[in-house]
Formats: sequence, C-alpha cells, structure tokens
Amino acid sequence: MTAPREAASAAVLDESGRLLLVQENYDRRRYTLPGGAVDAGESVLDAAVRETLEETGVVVRLDHVVGVYRLVDGLALTLFRCAIEEGEPALPDTGEIADVGWFAPGEIPAPRSNILHHALPDIVAGHRGVVRDGLPRLN
Repeated sequence: MTAPREAASAAVLDESGRLLLVQENYDRRRYTLPGGAVDAGESVLDAAVRETLEETGVVVRLDHVVGVYRLVDGLALTLFRCAIEEGEPALPDTGEIADVGWFAPGEIPAPRSNILHHALPDIVAGHRGVVRDGLPRLN
C-alpha cells in the first residue's frame, strides 16, 4: 500500500470576491487553485506559500484553514484562505502553468481540477476547518 500523497493549496480572493486560479499546462489543462505537493521535511503551510509563489509570482499570508480534502486515490490536500502580501499575479516562465487569472466563482472555465470542484462551495461560503473524506475523482 502506498502512502497518501500530501498537498497544499491557497484560496486567494480579491476585494470583488474573484478567486485567483491557475490553468495547468499539461494533461487536461484544468483550472485549479495554486498549490502542489508537500516536499519532504516541508510543512503544509510552507508548501502552500511556496507553490503559490512558484505558480503565480505572489507572496501570500495564510489566514486560516478552509479545509482538508481527501480523495479516494489517497491525495490529502490542505487548503488555506490566503491574502496577497507582495506582488501581482503573473504567468511564470516555468512552462508548468498556461494561465493565471482572477475568476468569479460562477464563471470559472472548465475543465476544473477535482480539488477546485470539491472545495469551491466551502471557499464561497467562507467555511473554516472542514474535513471532507472519500471524495471521488471526477476528472
């Protein structure tokens, strides 16, 4: 049995309630929250900050945990509500990200990542500390 994979993401909303999202430049080119895998020896908090900087060019401050989302395939993701401390969102030159932008929750393009699909209602509702287990992979 393989160990669950651990990941962290950031939910960053602007003053209009739009969500900062990235579009993957691989596989299904899904829209998703900035984030990714937690490196060995790294905390989920540090991973959320690092991944958001790598994928959007902004430094974020973590405000609170929105929730922990566990997919049936073993992925466990901690989602933080964050605010931008420094920088303006921009497309990185790594080739990993196809687009970075602000999207109103009701206007997010498809396809969407599994985590974005499952977490969006909690983000919009302002939930804190939810735990969602056994979530299906939708795409």
